[in-house]
Amino acid sequence: MKTKTFQETMKKLYDAKNREVLIASHRGKFSSSVMENTSLAFLTAIGEGADMVEMDLEETKDGRIVGHHDNDMKRLFHNDGKISDYTLEELRAMPLYNYVGEICVEGIETFEEILDSLKDKTVLVLDKCWDCWDKVYALLCEKDMVKQAIFKFYLKDEEPMEWAKAHEDCIFIPMCGDPQMFPKLLELGEHASVPAVEILPHAVDEPIFSEESFKWLEDHEIKVWCNSLSLAKRLVYGAGYDDLKSLRYGGDKGWGELIRRGVLILQTDWPYEVSCYLKEHQEA
Repeated sequence: MKTKTFQETMKKLYDAKNREVLIASHRGKFSSSVMENTSLAFLTAIGEGADMVEMDLEETKDGRIVGHHDNDMKRLFHNDGKISDYTLEELRAMPLYNYVGEICVEGIETFEEILDSLKDKTVLVLDKCWDCWDKVYALLCEKDMVKQAIFKFYLKDEEPMEWAKAHEDCIFIPMCGDPQMFPKLLELGEHASVPAVEILPHAVDEPIFSEESFKWLEDHEIKVWCNSLSLAKRLVYGAGYDDLKSLRYGGDKGWGELIRRGVLILQTDWPYEVSCYLKEHQEA
């Protein structure tokens, strides 16, 4: 499958008339000993058709930035501590457990290593790293990759909003669950680049998932990102039009419904399957 450059993806993202659906791969494509939030996971996702790779970052005790999502280390390290409790050297000396509960060959990676692997290859979507944005931004500047990255944050949170306003050279896709917050998108847009917003619908009848919300965003040339993740029974994404429904009943029942509503960026754990569905849909 032909991979796309980050410049091609950014051009599509900023073209309001371009209705091509973009694929964001959640923590990369990972399974077994291919660990989430690592270079291998991201490169694999790119090879499977992802236009963007979403990642989570945390700061270690000695101030290094590493790829890691959870608030604690129980799932991947079988440790009750937090990433911030340990130095990078200590973390690399610990066993990292894979998805069948075995010690993994791969280890935790630094953001520098991830950047070196992905430079000029894809769009980096930086999700859970709000507490270390300054250091993340400094590393992006050092690697000349600011224009290759997108920062995400909750639109309702004032501290990251103020940081975003002060960094006009950065790109932002805020997360929003209430259309009453939409004017803040325009407020941020006066200071920085906001090509899209991530909506957070849990049910079909929520205002954020209404025709009016999609119409407002389209009128203001803001594209819609929506998760189609199916992580657990207690977690509902995309108003239930998720990966599991798509895989079990066919893409039209999940991904297709989100696209028909107006979603133009799909975050998924199944980039290859989504890319195949999109290709079939375009050819039909």
